[in-house]
Amino acid sequence: MSFLKRFSFADWLKQVGGACRRFPVAVLLLVFLTGYIVLLIQHNGTPTDGKWNFFFIFYPATGSLLAISLQLLTEDFKHRAVAIATQVVVHALWLGVSLYLTQFERFSMQQMVGVSATVVSMVLSLFLLCFYRKDDDVPFWNFAQRLFVALVAGIMVGGILTLGIVLFVQSLDWLFGINVDGWFPYIPTFCLVLLAPLLAMSQIPAGKQKRIRHVAPYTGFSKGVVQYLFIPLLLLYMGTLYVYASKILLTWQLPVGWVCYLVSASMLGMVILIFVTYPIQHEQGNSIFKRLTRWLPLAMVPLLVLMSIAIGRRLSDYGITVSRFYVVVFNVWCYAVCIGLLLCRNRRIWWVPASFATLLMLISVGPWSIPNVTEHRLLDQAREAFAASGLKQLPLSGEQYEKWLQSVDEKVAKSIDAKLAYLERDYGYDSTLGLLEKDAVVGIFSTGIDQVVEVSESLQYYNRGENLLRNVGIPQGYSHVSAAGTVNLVDQQDNRLVLEVHAWIGKSMSTYRFEAKLNQFAERDIERSRHNTVEPLILDNGSAALVVDNYSLTLNGASVVHASISGILFTP
Repeated sequence: MSFLKRFSFADWLKQVGGACRRFPVAVLLLVFLTGYIVLLIQHNGTPTDGKWNFFFIFYPATGSLLAISLQLLTEDFKHRAVAIATQVVVHALWLGVSLYLTQFERFSMQQMVGVSATVVSMVLSLFLLCFYRKDDDVPFWNFAQRLFVALVAGIMVGGILTLGIVLFVQSLDWLFGINVDGWFPYIPTFCLVLLAPLLAMSQIPAGKQKRIRHVAPYTGFSKGVVQYLFIPLLLLYMGTLYVYASKILLTWQLPVGWVCYLVSASMLGMVILIFVTYPIQHEQGNSIFKRLTRWLPLAMVPLLVLMSIAIGRRLSDYGITVSRFYVVVFNVWCYAVCIGLLLCRNRRIWWVPASFATLLMLISVGPWSIPNVTEHRLLDQAREAFAASGLKQLPLSGEQYEKWLQSVDEKVAKSIDAKLAYLERDYGYDSTLGLLEKDAVVGIFSTGIDQVVEVSESLQYYNRGENLLRNVGIPQGYSHVSAAGTVNLVDQQDNRLVLEVHAWIGKSMSTYRFEAKLNQFAERDIERSRHNTVEPLILDNGSAALVVDNYSLTLNGASVVHASISGILFTP
């Protein structure tokens, strides 16, 4: 209640004004982002070219995060000129990166991973960047928990305000018949994109509050929740994994793949526990609790060994992929964290998230990144396999590749075919052009693609997204277009599918039926795997035309058990 007594609207405005003065670059970027989203809404999402849409959203959103982090770092610098120069240089570099990314229609695997890792590191830098000195762990913990509360409070207030205003605006329609449909997109834009970040920024500790060097005592309730709920659950979780490890030793059976997820969850729970209970490490007493948390990293090491064995089995059975490479590095990092926590007796914690953010950037950005290394390694393995069988001239045609698969050992054929299929699926068709020509079909062993057209008796999936909404022309003879968000499968007779579309044409609802063959979807899957692009699938019943945009079909034998289809409807 003391908080409510001290609260006033004037104080809140003063805090927001202080946040604007403290983080001017971030506020300007957020205002620009809000304005551009409003422009997008007014122009139905196309005020500029699609590439610039990406830039005008991506750069302000990520640049505001970067601006807050840099301000938190540089406001402690002794020389103002150095602080300004640092911010200008870093912002210029990030602006250049954003402009570079804008030229691509679609991100590659390397770009997607690199951008994601960079954004995650930006978020972590809000907590970490200004606490790098030897004696900064206590101020870091105080600042981090207050910043976390500020972020959560900003999101919650923004969300509640959005819901409240939406209900108020809707009530105008319900009670007075005022048309408010066009207002709804603007409400979350202002509340969540602009207001929520401003609220969070206004609560970020500043000045002396930023570097509080004493640890506030734990409340009895918080300590009880940790000691009697969180710790027992974590110990139960770890105990279950120890029992499973004992079973492996008794049966002499290698662990299955999901062990990695369970051990990773245990490791995450242990790190969170040590962070949450950091103040108790500085209090008098609590000797049993301190001993328990101190030796938890040691108890985690055998589980990490179990995780290492599970990773080794996956790599041996299925080979390397980007996700498995990341799991290997994460496993090594977990060993380092456990050893480091044992050596410092859980009294130094800043380095744990800092090392994670640093390592994430190192392995995700640049030519040495995991996606790049994985791609080059898989391509090298395919070249080595081709060379070992006497093939010297690459790329192989589709016929040559099929003959090669039949001529080598089945295990080798399956391994290389799966690697090439993985490369085409995750890195794009161009990744294998140095090895295979356009007519070569990969994934024969892993997906049974040679049986797709005949519709195999086992469970089969057809799943494609064409993304034609801005790229398809109006078929001849038609002049009106509408979105067919839901296309219903109303009948199936062997290979013949009957599809039904309900769409608003003018002020009335109209129904259109189209016929398609199941093999049309199967053949498109094959064609897409060969050439990475296909002509639009157009179904014409004489009175309307349906351009299939996205589809997902699940078959059991020859029967469709699930269908999700959407597209574009053209009418006269």
